[in-house]
Amino acid sequence: MARPLLTLAAVAGLLPATLLPAGATSWPVFGFDPARSGFNTAEHTLTVGNVHRLRERWQISLGAVADSTPILLDKVQVGRAGVPMLFQTTTNGVTLGIDANSGKIVWRFTTHGSTVTDSTPAADPSGTSIYVPGIDGKVHKVSAAKGREQHAPGFPARITRLPLTEKDASPLNVANGYLYAVTSGYYGDAPPYDGHVVAVNLSSGKTTVFNSLCSTYKKLIKATTCSQQRSGIWGRGGAVVDPDSSMGGRIYAATGNGQFDAVSGGDNYGDSLLSVSQDLSTLLGSYTPGDYQQLENGDTDLGSSSPGILPDQATSQTPYMIIEGGKDAILKLLNRAALPGVGGELQTVDLPGGLFSAPGIWTQGSGNAWVFLGFSNEVMAYQLQTNGSGISQLASVWSANPGNSQGEGSSPVIANGIVFVAFDDALVALDAVNGKELWSSASKSSRVNIGSIHWQSPIVVNGWVYCSDNSGNLTAYSLK
Repeated sequence: MARPLLTLAAVAGLLPATLLPAGATSWPVFGFDPARSGFNTAEHTLTVGNVHRLRERWQISLGAVADSTPILLDKVQVGRAGVPMLFQTTTNGVTLGIDANSGKIVWRFTTHGSTVTDSTPAADPSGTSIYVPGIDGKVHKVSAAKGREQHAPGFPARITRLPLTEKDASPLNVANGYLYAVTSGYYGDAPPYDGHVVAVNLSSGKTTVFNSLCSTYKKLIKATTCSQQRSGIWGRGGAVVDPDSSMGGRIYAATGNGQFDAVSGGDNYGDSLLSVSQDLSTLLGSYTPGDYQQLENGDTDLGSSSPGILPDQATSQTPYMIIEGGKDAILKLLNRAALPGVGGELQTVDLPGGLFSAPGIWTQGSGNAWVFLGFSNEVMAYQLQTNGSGISQLASVWSANPGNSQGEGSSPVIANGIVFVAFDDALVALDAVNGKELWSSASKSSRVNIGSIHWQSPIVVNGWVYCSDNSGNLTAYSLK
């Protein structure tokens, strides 16, 4: 049950949708957009000058931990009203539809199995349906208003034949007329599993597959299909979609452990960043660190993080760039228009530890490109700079230590010049330009707060901030 924290909520019960600002927007996928930038370009209610006035509006129990992030549709037709609704999936495979203004749980959709998921739903472009991860090896299409399964062509879509050993860990994505899902192994890396990307054509229901191991095999693997195992895709961003029209909607995904032998003519791509056509039919390029064997031997997954796509740089020799972190605590800057194969980085940057969160990518009003990285006790900011010779490099601008967590780091999100990031018992807002702390939910005026976090991260939309935690709660904040 929702615990309202303001008198208005206690009296009114369901707050009217008119509390949303004019021109309200949605947060339809993890990271706000299919490129997983984490940058809400439409946020204008919260500003650097007023974010300190954020206060708790409600906190609810989800009934189980959601080790993920909610999404939001700004207007879902519930009865006669257009209601903003949140959708979040718990680790036990239950997806909840929640009134975003009041915290009232409107519906639950339950899948069945003996495993867990850390995935996040994704909204259908129509705004009337969402795609939800299950613990049954499938993705389901569900009515946004009522939580009822919709048996559209191709759905429910099977994304693994090995649900007991292949995990739906990363958030779902929707772009190019496709639903994208990825797989990894469970904690402990017990085989058989093969990290792969699945695409479901939303019109025809046709499913296509790209396997990172035995990559010439174009179907979902069985236990004995491939002699190689692991190479899970489990970074928070999962399948990341290129936003530049000249790139044809290509998909990027980073893999973890597993054999890499493509350099000698093989078809295995462990510890690699892959670029694949939007329908997954063609491998367009790859990048693998030169020390790939050491990464495999040391369980130092390249794919502990997901790729971050940088905005195009017109004056650069390499206008289309991408970054990729990993457990090895090294951030790689790469030319995404032509991934270099083995080695060939444009730049490497030493990090304070392994990167497990998704990078936040901000395009400042002046056109400057920024990168924000979240760690268990630190947030780091870099700016992409291009010199007179057209050489682009990431330059460190600031680092901040506004909190700590026992988890692996929250993925930063950016809205109107503010960086939001979660730590244990504190949701924090920082000035994107200088890292100055602007607000913390752990202030003395707070009556409730978020709990500890693992992979949970906030979303910031229409003047509200929402974040789940390891206590199984979802908490909402807005301006007082």
